[in-house]
Amino acid sequence: MSTPPAVTRRQQRRLASSDPLARALRWLRWPVVVIWLLAIVALDPLAGSLSNVTNNSAAAYLASSAGSTKVFELEQAAQRGPGKPDADSVIVVFARNGALTAADRGAIASARARVAGLVKTVDGLSAPGEPVPSADGEAAYFAATVTTPANSETANDSAAVQAIRQAAGAAASRSHDGLQVAVTGTAAIVADSGVTKKLQADLQLTALAIIIVILLLVYRRPVLWLFPLFGAIGAIVVAKAGAHGLANAGLTVSSLSASILIVLVLGAASDYALLLVHRYRQELRQHAAPEDAMAVALRRTVPTLIASAGTVTCAMLCLLAAQSASLHGLGPVGAVAIVSALLAQTTFLPALLLVFGRVAFWPRAPRPGTPASDESRIWSGIGTRVARRPALVALAAVVLLGIASVSLAALHTDNSPTSSVKGHPGSVTGQQMLARHYPAGAFDPLDLLVPPRRAVAAATAARATAGVASVTPSTPAGSYARYSVTLSADPYGSRAGTIIAGLRDRLARDAPGALVGGGPAIQYDTTQAARHDALLLIPLVLLVIAVIIALLLQAIIAAVVLVATTALSFAASFGLANLLFRDALGWPGIGSSIPLYIFIFLVALGVDYNIFLSARIREESRHTGVLQGTLRGLSVTGGVITAAGVVLAGTFAALTRLPSASVAEVGIAVALGVLLDTLLVRTVLVPAAFLTLGPRVWWPAGRVRAGALPAAAESATASHP
Repeated sequence: MSTPPAVTRRQQRRLASSDPLARALRWLRWPVVVIWLLAIVALDPLAGSLSNVTNNSAAAYLASSAGSTKVFELEQAAQRGPGKPDADSVIVVFARNGALTAADRGAIASARARVAGLVKTVDGLSAPGEPVPSADGEAAYFAATVTTPANSETANDSAAVQAIRQAAGAAASRSHDGLQVAVTGTAAIVADSGVTKKLQADLQLTALAIIIVILLLVYRRPVLWLFPLFGAIGAIVVAKAGAHGLANAGLTVSSLSASILIVLVLGAASDYALLLVHRYRQELRQHAAPEDAMAVALRRTVPTLIASAGTVTCAMLCLLAAQSASLHGLGPVGAVAIVSALLAQTTFLPALLLVFGRVAFWPRAPRPGTPASDESRIWSGIGTRVARRPALVALAAVVLLGIASVSLAALHTDNSPTSSVKGHPGSVTGQQMLARHYPAGAFDPLDLLVPPRRAVAAATAARATAGVASVTPSTPAGSYARYSVTLSADPYGSRAGTIIAGLRDRLARDAPGALVGGGPAIQYDTTQAARHDALLLIPLVLLVIAVIIALLLQAIIAAVVLVATTALSFAASFGLANLLFRDALGWPGIGSSIPLYIFIFLVALGVDYNIFLSARIREESRHTGVLQGTLRGLSVTGGVITAAGVVLAGTFAALTRLPSASVAEVGIAVALGVLLDTLLVRTVLVPAAFLTLGPRVWWPAGRVRAGALPAAAESATASHP
């Protein structure tokens, strides 16, 4: 009997690659890599200039129909015009516990002279005004303005404010001990909380470092982590360039949206890579040619990744129904982020892996016949314990999540300008000093614009409104007469909202056409828009997610269970985050629009894990029943879901490095929520609920015979590792 001739490795790979998709992958791997590299180089300048087109004005968070938005637009057209410089205030305030001394007044005069001397060296700085003493004699301030080019106020304000703080501090140090000095005003608030281009670059590097560490721990390979990272970098360049295009098209892209875009792309891209690489590694143990292994891996994972990304994208696009311009713009930005992550990790990443072959898994490359176990002993053990008393476990989990949600009853919103500043820098300290020594509302008046023929009636109506301290004429805004309306209450407190609403009602009767704007009105309208958006978007997003999951699994009860657990997970996570904000970090309150940001990301991203887990349980249940199918599904997916959740939580936690409290609040809440969702809800509560309901959870699809599993569910379940 003759011995068959030896087959070389190259011949083996060519013979094995009979799959049309595998052959296509073999020929397209290098062109795809080259195309992606060229795209990254071409789009990088556009992506790098995203911060130049972000809109961070308070009016950017409003609906176009809001009265304060109309006032802002009229004043902008009259004073500056689109794209012309912005003028931000700088207030240098001095205070002492007791009357100011002669030495203090000398120090204040010296500080003013030093600031006046900066006019020649600091671009856009105006000459400071005369010092204004407080009625109690314990404080004084002088003010100036910083004029900055459009879309560059953060960097310019930071430079001007830093120079003024140094000059004022040096002068005040010559006075006797006890004289306090702080620099506040809109320019100082922007400088202390603004997200500059450099800070966004630091955020991206921090998120990348977190991902690298986690991927090294997950893969335990010295080279493999590079390939998902390259895919994520390609995705972020494409996403930022796309967001730049959206901003040029007229959508509002705020610094918050731009920062979230970075971590959203990196987190989603890493999750998708974990799933694809895991399946590819499995298939390398079954196929001699990497192209064949990748072809099978793509067929099995891409349907699930598309379903997952499609669900998140649909949830994001629901934000187009929001009144808030920033939230409205976040929808397409988030959709671009998810689509970019999906595109990169299903084209660029596979091509990179095929270029390097099994070398990517060095030093322990998987080969045909290599034994491996897909099940996690940890999650298998957890599933076994849950299965003993599933109803009790489900009840205990619901009670724990309910307790964590209780603090939401004491949720406090704060829309004051300083609420977006972390800690107690000079802008916050200065505002507190002004509030102690000067009348409430003196530094944040309302702007009343009215047609000249109704000016007298409008001024009379405003003076007659309860809570209005004074009404004084101001510089006209184009064809409108303008008045400065000072409130007798905290302009950003709850009573101010009542005063503004009452003023608008009276003006609507006595002076039709009059408009009320200014900082306090902007924040009041922001709160009203946030309430409208919450009532509309929360049920809309939950409904969209429920419909998509129900269509994917063709199981209505399962969809209801998954959406209910997702909503409960959000409430618990937000409740815990609120305790952290209030008690541990000492932040006074959360912006009225921030809860919606947290909701969208926690709910939309939690859908990924819903799809991954429930689809695999559905597949296993078809063959072994609900009990064994749930245990098997949990043991196989628990490790992957945990790794994906840790990556996503880590990337969102990177947001805490930014100086903006609003951005940090979103990052903390989403990171906390993803971990809670990953470790408790998706891997304990959901399996317990499924086991408690039994076969009924798959109604009506549960009644079909075993061989007639719906195609949508079959393609999704088969794709998960």
